[in-house]
Amino acid sequence: MKVSIIGAGNGGIVAAADLTVRGHEVTLYHSLQALKDPHQDIMQEKLMFEGEEVVFHKFTQDPEDAVEGAEVIMTCLPTNILPQMFEELIPYLSNGQMIFINGASAMNSVVLSTLLKEKRSGISVLIGESMSLTYAARYDCESNDADIILRSKHNLFSAFPASDTELMLEKLQGLYDTLVPADNVIETALNNGNPESHPAPSILNTGYIDNHGDEFYLYKEGVTTHTVKAIEAIDKERQEICAALDFEVLDKSARSERSTYFEENKSLKDQYNESIVLKDLLGPTTLNNRYIIEDVGYGLVLWKSIGEALNIKTPTIDSIIHLASIMLEYNFMQEGLTLEKLGIDAAMNLNAQV
Repeated sequence: MKVSIIGAGNGGIVAAADLTVRGHEVTLYHSLQALKDPHQDIMQEKLMFEGEEVVFHKFTQDPEDAVEGAEVIMTCLPTNILPQMFEELIPYLSNGQMIFINGASAMNSVVLSTLLKEKRSGISVLIGESMSLTYAARYDCESNDADIILRSKHNLFSAFPASDTELMLEKLQGLYDTLVPADNVIETALNNGNPESHPAPSILNTGYIDNHGDEFYLYKEGVTTHTVKAIEAIDKERQEICAALDFEVLDKSARSERSTYFEENKSLKDQYNESIVLKDLLGPTTLNNRYIIEDVGYGLVLWKSIGEALNIKTPTIDSIIHLASIMLEYNFMQEGLTLEKLGIDAAMNLNAQV
């Protein structure tokens, strides 16, 4: 099928190569020149992927060119960048297109739906999101070489509204057969693994990050006997929220084992420290990093907001939001994503609204 990938970071570039190899016509779009040849002032549509040269259909920096004729428009971008990217694309969308938000879930399908009602109320498109990116991927811009570290398994997916999930999956499973239907986009957001994995151990290792950020490895060094307890406490609060909404309740270990990021029969600390996918990832090198900016503002703040709507207390989540706000001099509760900002009435049945 014709697929437009929005975002030329690690995930987007690898997706472009992988889907091309699997027979799809892929256009890759980004306003940044992510695939620029360092030796020539030209854009290129080829790269090395798993040892072979792959030439995909097109690389463009024109948003109209990016989405024209696409059956599926797939975003592979950090959560906090998506609203800006939606603004670029909305004028050029066509009836019948499908928008797949492929990445750490934060109910951005609701954000896009709201923007569409405001700016192009007459257009009919399908919108949905997965709980996490379908790949653990790396791209080396110097060698123009991309590789897949892991293809995520059992990746929850929901459309917004949830009544469109089955229809979207009929097409999307032609791209990724590991997508699994969730009850709704609240469930995908509550199964995003980043808010429990990143902010707490980053905050608790701030001294080392400030002094030795270029030498810091969060997963194999920052998750320790003591810092893992904060991760576990956040996860328990998340599980309580899931239970109140009648979602499947699995702890961090079980969810990551199922997606194949973690090996079985190990402690949670050892699973982080020894994960083949995660352990050798450098950083964060500074506290002003997406591990805090994105995963507090669009992760923990959202989880807290959902908890408040259900009268569930989240003291550990609250403490990490508070510390991050003090340390970065930024009011995450005021600026972050909440149900109110999404237009969801906390006094009503949350599941019924999505």
